[in-house]
This record gives sequence, structure tokens and C-alpha cells, in this order.
Amino acid sequence: MSILINIIMLATGCASMMKNSISFAIKGQNKSYIYKNTWPECANFKINPALKYNDLSDSCKVPPEGYVPQQIIIEYAPWLTYEEQVRAGLGNVRSFFNLDELSRDKWPSDEILHAYADNIERKKMAAIDKLPPTAWKQIVLTPSKEVEKYKHQVPEGKGNRSRGKNIHYIISLNPDGSYSIETKLYWIQKYQKNWN
Repeated sequence: MSILINIIMLATGCASMMKNSISFAIKGQNKSYIYKNTWPECANFKINPALKYNDLSDSCKVPPEGYVPQQIIIEYAPWLTYEEQVRAGLGNVRSFFNLDELSRDKWPSDEILHAYADNIERKKMAAIDKLPPTAWKQIVLTPSKEVEKYKHQVPEGKGNRSRGKNIHYIISLNPDGSYSIETKLYWIQKYQKNWN
């Protein structure tokens, strides 16, 4: 009997001592969104800290493994789909110059391509700056509460206990501006460069 109690104590004690990592993914319901650049650094995607907005990624794996931020603030607003951006003259160089239809030797010079891309980026940022303050919504994640919630739980399946647990937020943005959040518990997997 005492062996069984020791095994149970060891199993639950190990679960609470494992390090935790945090990640999140945002899913829009048939809409496109723009995010203010308030996210933490992401291991799976480098966001240029000089940019005010992020429209390139909707997921983040917070580095380093084992670090749990007190709070993650996600500010978002509805934005144009890629097709709408092209129609509004905010498409990327590939669509503007029809690069997919040209052989590489027919492309404009890199200087022209970079100048166009920089100009479009400035126009896009100016258009986003004009969004009314009421267009922006905010989600506040509190990973420390999730760590407490999952303290004595172990993810399903096989995993490397020395790497710890990953608490993953799945945020669903609804067309009416509301959102729902679900959390899942996984084993930390080997780092993948193209995680998102």
C-alpha cells in the first residue's frame, strides 16, 4: 500500500514540478485580421519590432521553453483579405508585377521590387492607422492562471518529461467581434522552424 501511495505522490509531484511553455494560435472565422505588435517574441515567427502591426502570423510559440509571461495582450481589428488588399492597391510585389507569370529574367530589378514593397508597406500602415479606435478589440491571456490550472495534470501520450508541458491557447475570433478561448495541454515537442 505504501508503495502505491509513493508512486501516486511521485506522479503528481512530478507533474507540478515540470516546466511549462506557452503558445497560442488565432483562428478567424472567414475574416482577415490585423494585430497590433504587442505580442511577445515568437520562436516560430520573427516579427519586426519596428513595425506597429502584424498581418503575417496568427500564431506564437513564446520562447524560451519554460518561460511563462504574466500576461499576453493581443489587440486585433478586422482587416482586408488578400484579395481585397490587391483590389485596394495594397497587393504585394508578386501580384502587382504578375511575377508568377514571368520568367525570372523578365522580372523588374530588385531595387524596383524593394521600393514598391516599401511603398506598399507604408500605404498599408497608413490605412491601418486610420482605423477608428472602436475597431480594435483586446484579448488578455494570463498564462500563470493556466499553469496553476494544469499544475497537477500530465499531457496524454508519450512525452519527454524533462522538456515539460506546453499550454496552448486556441483563440477563435467570431464575425461579430466576440471570441472564445480554449486551452490544450501538450508535451513540448522538438522545435520545428515552420511551426505555424
